[in-house]
Amino acid sequence: MGGGEVIPGFPHPNPVTSYWQLPPHRIADHRTTADLPTATTWDYIIIGSGITGAAVAYKLLSRDPCLKVLMLEARTAASAASGRNGGHVRAGWHLNFARYADAFGEDAALAFERLEVDNVADVAAFVREHGVDCDFRDVTTADVYTTPAAWAEALGAVRRREEVEKRRPGRGRFVERRVWEGEAARKRIGLPSAVGVITYPAHTQNPYRLVCRMLELGLEKGLNLQTNTTALKVAPLLGDDNVQAKWQVVTDRGTVKAQKVVLATNAYTNALHSKLSQTGFLVSGRSQVSAIRPGTNMAHHPIMDRTSVGLNDIGNGDYFGVRDVGLPGAGDILYGGGRSVAKSLHTVDDSVLNEDVVAYLQHAGRQVFGSETWGAEGEPVRDWGGITCYTPDTFPLVGEDTTAQPPQRGLWMSVGMNGHGMAMAFRCAEALVEMMTAGEAPEWLPEPFRLERVWNKERVHLSDLNAWVTV
Repeated sequence: MGGGEVIPGFPHPNPVTSYWQLPPHRIADHRTTADLPTATTWDYIIIGSGITGAAVAYKLLSRDPCLKVLMLEARTAASAASGRNGGHVRAGWHLNFARYADAFGEDAALAFERLEVDNVADVAAFVREHGVDCDFRDVTTADVYTTPAAWAEALGAVRRREEVEKRRPGRGRFVERRVWEGEAARKRIGLPSAVGVITYPAHTQNPYRLVCRMLELGLEKGLNLQTNTTALKVAPLLGDDNVQAKWQVVTDRGTVKAQKVVLATNAYTNALHSKLSQTGFLVSGRSQVSAIRPGTNMAHHPIMDRTSVGLNDIGNGDYFGVRDVGLPGAGDILYGGGRSVAKSLHTVDDSVLNEDVVAYLQHAGRQVFGSETWGAEGEPVRDWGGITCYTPDTFPLVGEDTTAQPPQRGLWMSVGMNGHGMAMAFRCAEALVEMMTAGEAPEWLPEPFRLERVWNKERVHLSDLNAWVTV
């Protein structure tokens, strides 16, 4: 994939191929025009072709098909985190309600809950409305707790949210969930170590095919997509010789200009925005997933029936899902996590894998289910990784950057998805488009998503980055 030299901080030209990218999509190497259109002044230049960039382009052109929109992608289409995750579409962070309410206030916690739940619903509606072929399945997802202390904390969060619902009904998006404890939890999920389980509706999918189809719909509306084109520099255009173009983007194929630039660059944002990079607010890390065949005793295990799982208290960010009957790779278990052995923070290199993480993920099934329940280990299918992006407070940055000197409006971003982009990015893109076209943020956008907090010296620190061992 891609090509060229390795430039520090920028996407590696030859990443490991993910489970989802086989075979490559028909638009993988798409260039709408053979030459980079340097003579055009674009209304918008979007950098990045993941779910954020694809959604922004689609939503802009759906509102106004006369807009001139150019998208730059350093590698092949949807080749970053959006095409490399574990395939979940789940609103699992509603269980952080108590943490968010304590840190940001109840209104912000409720706003985040609404955004997350609405985002998942919007993705499902998009798939169904457009008949997207992305292996989309309705599943039951489960957050599993294996220690009494962690379970007590989870129950406390659930009870607190229930109390808020009684006091302020309808202010959030109360998730339809069931609580299972003790033997009922172990029987429901089939994990011998489970102390408690919380289940709720979710989805699984092929995220690569979803994003590529979203890009295709944008192309049908007039998007110009230029893959294998690395944006190297974003800078304001000074002087009065061109009142329309406000920004220029220098690429390895030439320089393009636009009224507005959108950074949909997530973990690669620091390479293009030196002032943001200097704050240390955005931290990149390599996350890994392994597709494994289940053990020989797992054929009739309850977990194999349209279930996805998050293991919330073992300190590794572990999760897994099962490929459904009738899909390619049916029965494959896609297991991600292994943070405690990762040593993979502060990197944007997805051309290699951490072999300690590979070994951990390939054998995690036996450890989680127990050797007797699991049986003889199946063969590993594929190992892959992607570059994720974290913020201290776990929330993304959504809005216009006003730090350019001299001040010049028109640089926008939606970045820092904290490995939870499939539950936040589509709705954040909607907010960004509304801000760019209507001039103000929608009332439902959580206040803590604003960029101003980057430069606040009293930052809120809620992230679990301390679970990583840095390089």
